[in-house]
Amino acid sequence: MRRKPARPEDLDVLISYLDIDATPLPSPCIGICRVDARTSYCSGCMRTIDEITVWGAVEHEGRRQIWRNIIARRAALRDPVVR
Repeated sequence: MRRKPARPEDLDVLISYLDIDATPLPSPCIGICRVDARTSYCSGCMRTIDEITVWGAVEHEGRRQIWRNIIARRAALRDPVVR
């Protein structure tokens, strides 16, 4: 069976089931691997290039911090501050 194409909303689903205290934490990658020139974040997982690069080498607390960064970025995109 073929897997359906990934959508940016898939990250929201992954976040909704995420247990930030779990070990090991799942990778945030959802298979949409493009860096947005405006934000410098991956369009799929919302990580920076540096976060993507270090994911395999960091320990659990480092991965938790990356997930916290992702969650904060998603929230900021949903509720941008009006100035």
